[in-house]
Parts: sequence; structure tokens; C-alpha cells
Amino acid sequence: MQTMRIDMRALLAGETNRIVLDRTFSLEDGDYAFDTHIDGVTLTTPVKVTGEIVNMGGYICLKARAEVEYDTECARCLEPLHRSLTVELERTVVNHGSLENTSDEDADDYLEIVDGELDIETTIAEELMMNFPIRELCSENCKGLCPKCGKNLNEGECGCVTKEIDPRLAILQKLLEKE
Repeated sequence: MQTMRIDMRALLAGETNRIVLDRTFSLEDGDYAFDTHIDGVTLTTPVKVTGEIVNMGGYICLKARAEVEYDTECARCLEPLHRSLTVELERTVVNHGSLENTSDEDADDYLEIVDGELDIETTIAEELMMNFPIRELCSENCKGLCPKCGKNLNEGECGCVTKEIDPRLAILQKLLEKE
């Protein structure tokens, strides 16, 4: 697995005006402890990051695309699902210390070069975690599980009685049954 620390010295020295990104890293390592943040999701691939960092005459811009595949289950019927998530991000790259007078809200739009290196791993991990769906469905028309017997209703009806009587009116139902 490659590190997501990018050596920016050649770009800063003017030796190149573009750095191409094509790397992978694991979200299950490092400070994120991914599995503790998103329940029911198992990553099946490392995060693949592609993109570029371009010096546009004093303005350095990062454009990246991050992709990861994962296994989860349908929120209604609990069937296993294999999905992928892709996020795109664009950030302005600045030297360390340049953001001292910037509000915390605006600072999220920037990445800082520290000791000639740019660490994009944390930013990408946060972006992925914020964009994971709250729940996944196998289809929009998923019928889910029977609340009585637990049968997957996508496979057919189960035969359970679905009509429930309000417990406050149950005494009236008994009177109707006697007649």
C-alpha cells in the first residue's frame, strides 16, 4: 500500500507544474478506525485515488477522485449487497501557516503543505465517511421481512395475518366473534 503523502518539492521549485495521482491506501489503518465509524460495512478493496495536483501560476489545485468497494446488507430484507462509493474533491493547496487568519469553516477548502509534503489521506477518508449512505436497499421496491415470521417478502407472501386489531378495541372484536 502506498502512502498518501505526496512530495511537493519539485512542484514548489518549479521543476514541474503537475503531479499525477494514482495510488491506493487502506481506510482500516491509521487514525480513522473505519470499522468503528460505519456499522454493517466491510470494505472489500483499498481506496483508489486518481487525479492531479496542478500549479496554475501560484495557485495550486488538487483534483482527485476516490473509489472504494464494500459489502453491506439491505436495510429492509437483510440480503447481502456489494456496492461501490466514489467521491470527487477539489481543494486549494497552500503552504503551512497560510491559513492562520482563515475561519475553520473556510479552512476545509484548503490543504496545507507541511515540510514539502501534502497529506491527502485524512481528507479523502473524511470525505468518503461523510458520503457513505445511511442505509442501502437492494431495490427501491424491496418489501422487507415479515414482522411476525421473518420471511423475506421479496420471495413471496408468508401467509401471516397482517391485519392487527387495536388492543383498545379488542373487547369489541370478541363481542363480534360471539355473534
